[in-house]
Parts: sequence; C-alpha cells; structure tokens
Amino acid sequence: PDTEKFALKSPDRFKEKLAGRIADEPWARAAELAAEIHDAVRYTYLCKDEHYSDGVRQVHGALEDQGFELELRRNSWDNEEYKGVNSRWRDPASSQTFEVQFHTDESWAAKQQTHVAYELIASATTPANEKELLRDYQREVSASVRIPPGALDIFDYRKDG
Repeated sequence: PDTEKFALKSPDRFKEKLAGRIADEPWARAAELAAEIHDAVRYTYLCKDEHYSDGVRQVHGALEDQGFELELRRNSWDNEEYKGVNSRWRDPASSQTFEVQFHTDESWAAKQQTHVAYELIASATTPANEKELLRDYQREVSASVRIPPGALDIFDYRKDG
C-alpha cells in the first residue's frame, strides 16, 4: 500500500543526482548520464516475514518471464543502516532500467523513517560529522528490524559485462 507514490524519483532529487554525475564526468553526454540513474523508476514489494524469501523468488521469476533482465541484486539484510533487498532490472525493448526493492512491513517503515537521513548522507553539502550522526540514527532505527527467515540466503548478483 502506498508504495506506488514512490515509483518515480522526485524531479529535484533526479536533477541533483544528474548534476553530481555531470560534475564527475563533464565530458559525458547528459542523456547517457541520466540513463545511469538506475533508481529513477523503482518499485517496492512488501512481503510478510514468513513468505519473504519465496516472495523475492516469485517476483524475480515473474519479471524474467516478462522478458526483463536482472542486472544487479544486493542483499542488505546484514547491513547495519538499511534492511532489504534491492535489485536492478533492464527492459531490453527500451533499455530502460528500473529498481525493484523487497521489504517487510518493518523494513519498509524503517526505510521511510530514515529516508531524509539517507539523502543527507548522500549529499556533498552535508558535513562529515553530521553524516556520522545520521548514520548512527539509521543504525538505531534498523537495529530493531527483524530479519525474515531465509532472507540472509538470498545471494547478491551482478550481471557480467
């Protein structure tokens, strides 16, 4: 519920990310750099704890059955600051990439609660001492999130090439 309102990155955040990439690679074409912002389009699946691992596998299978190609999967259930699985997919028909996140109700709530902190940590204008306080806050919130059975067995993946 309500995850669809986060499917598109906000225009301001997208512009901020693109500006950072342009600053890092001023010789590159803006369109190419924009295409590398893999989470501009993102979807979130919420799974019950007891069905989490099966839910991740089912959604992956359904996406592959539709012809989408898995490029990356990162399991962060053992991360102190963020709990969940994030995956990156590509639509071969359009070359559009998109992100699919997998959460439980608890990990989704923690992500939403710490999202401003996450954005401030990613910002080049946030002082280092403030970033460390924000990371402490993320660790505090994430520490209470239960790891669903089998979640740690979901392996990371990176497509070769």
